[in-house]
Amino acid sequence: MNTARSALLGMLFSVACASMPAYGATYSPPVTDAEGNVYAIEREGMTRKGYIVHAWQVVNLARPKDETTRSTRSLVEFNCRFRQSRTMWINEHAERDAGAEALKSGQVNNPEWVQLEPGAPMENLLDFACSHIMR
Repeated sequence: MNTARSALLGMLFSVACASMPAYGATYSPPVTDAEGNVYAIEREGMTRKGYIVHAWQVVNLARPKDETTRSTRSLVEFNCRFRQSRTMWINEHAERDAGAEALKSGQVNNPEWVQLEPGAPMENLLDFACSHIMR
């Protein structure tokens, strides 16, 4: 009886996991801007040094950039104390969710800290990143 119950619970768990959205296990809750671009932070690989959180951000573009770029994956830093962000590295991809090989990839020249606007997508991502890693 216990074996049958365990098998049933295992099967139900597998079905439940398969029906979860892909971003649920890997990304922060998505945030959409006024243009329809969708932003998320990758949960895995986030690191912290003091008040600075390093994380990879994925943006699915509402409209392709240059007819080919449909998403970007960027290394961003969030300053949790002063509520600022800056982009350190950008990869451009032809597929959504930063799929396939990068079309372009490169370090940002002279990345500067940007004060975040209240309610802006980046502020929501900062809140997620800082609360997720500082727990």
